Amino acid sequence: MESNSRRFAVVLLASGLALAACGKSGSTPSSTRESEKPPVNVVLVVIDTLRADALFDPAGKYDTPNLDRLAREGVAFERAFSAAPMTLPSHVSLFSSRPVLETGVSNNGQDVPADLPLLAEWLADHDYDTRAVLSLCTLNSLDEDESPGRGFESYDCNYRLMAKAEQSIGRLRASLAERDPEKPLFLFAHFSDPHEPYESHGTKTRRVQVSRNGEPLVVLQAGDMQQWVETVELGKGRTTFEILPEGEPYQFKVRNLDCLEDGRPLPIQWEAGKVMESVSVARAVVDRGSRGSAKCELRIWVNDALVDYEEGRQRYALEVNYADRYVGELMAELERLGLHRDSLIVFTSDHGEGLGEHGGFGHVENLSDGLLRVPLIVKLPQDDPRRAQLEAGAKRVVSHIDLVPTVLEVAGLPPLPGQRGTSLFTPHEVVHVAQTSRPEAQKNQLAFRDEHFKMVYFPDEERFELYDVVEDQGELHDVFAQRKNERAAWPEQLRGLYRNQAPPTAGDGENDAQDTAERDKMLRALGYGGGED
Repeated sequence: MESNSRRFAVVLLASGLALAACGKSGSTPSSTRESEKPPVNVVLVVIDTLRADALFDPAGKYDTPNLDRLAREGVAFERAFSAAPMTLPSHVSLFSSRPVLETGVSNNGQDVPADLPLLAEWLADHDYDTRAVLSLCTLNSLDEDESPGRGFESYDCNYRLMAKAEQSIGRLRASLAERDPEKPLFLFAHFSDPHEPYESHGTKTRRVQVSRNGEPLVVLQAGDMQQWVETVELGKGRTTFEILPEGEPYQFKVRNLDCLEDGRPLPIQWEAGKVMESVSVARAVVDRGSRGSAKCELRIWVNDALVDYEEGRQRYALEVNYADRYVGELMAELERLGLHRDSLIVFTSDHGEGLGEHGGFGHVENLSDGLLRVPLIVKLPQDDPRRAQLEAGAKRVVSHIDLVPTVLEVAGLPPLPGQRGTSLFTPHEVVHVAQTSRPEAQKNQLAFRDEHFKMVYFPDEERFELYDVVEDQGELHDVFAQRKNERAAWPEQLRGLYRNQAPPTAGDGENDAQDTAERDKMLRALGYGGGED
């Protein structure tokens, strides 16, 4: 049987499109790190769901002094793009330097092929101490070999569903304290703010009252993320939990409700509302049958539903400001440890976020620049003289798949096997490739984007859209019918890439059904419900 790695290597070449779609590798293979240079520490910081205009902010909507400082110390790329508007596919593409159509990881919750080369694994093979601190369950490791955490010596995902930055920073400090000082460091620091649900950060005081069999149990803050966990005693038969707004009625969502007995979830029957539905009252029943009383772990996560676009935009901006504060604390910790000055620091996001454009909030559903364009800052080690080379390409379209070649060039290491990207030190033209896929997206979509145009292919409908992204930055006017000849080769290239892409990955083994159910629950709590058939 043909191996996965061989299959990945031929997917793009089979269509004759490797150079047109992804750019050609600009790295020169070398057998070892340059002996005259000390090893370079590498720090990758990702703020999940951060739009590019949070950094490039002419309207002054965002307060990001720490990111602004990092941008002054490094080089900020104004038009950087991720491979997918979803967390796991985007990260796997970034870490492998391959487009999504070649990795086979097109949705959250999928396995990462065990033979897909990843950056952390490559750095570990070259004697790096590889460490990660995560804050969003879409990156959690459920299988050591088929995980985005493969290659990390320490992969800290010790939290529930989503961690706030103030929680993550303590875990980052602890991980740095445990590093091996005899080895160069690779640190991946992931902050989930400002991923939905957007916190109000004290600007709203909406609360919900949770009752058990009609008796008050707890009052929870619904305007800010509060995942409540408590051990309660449940008797035999039915126990009814009801959730109501405290004070004036308003809409809220139960993001998660679990009741575990001896670590096993009990069946829950919803009598009013359901998980992730906007409701004004929610009621759920746990039935333990004839079994005697037992202590059970009750988990509840409730958030208010956004009232309007303006409130959503305001709260998103507060989340960005909040995340920036903790990026600053991480930079301060690196400075305290003597790891800031001489480290390569790369800052980016996995994807952007829709804030009312194209019909709503969120990501996943389309390939607009609002969902794909991300901030990117590259701060070189203090003695690296190549800042001018980076600045030469800072205003051009660049791709996430260019980051691995750039990191490895700075580190003086051989290219990652199979990498598709080109080092940012090497001037090159980019036709960026991005995609979003069912079932999380409503429609399969594949797109090319260069300096002037974006073409989106809808394969299930055999339909194309074309946008002049210079004159029509909001991507509101489809000009495919009038101007398709200006990118005449793209339709057939998009068809060929989609037709020859790697098949979607899936889990294997006897625990796959259980793992899939657990992933599905986690994803739904974060708003990834999947498209309707």
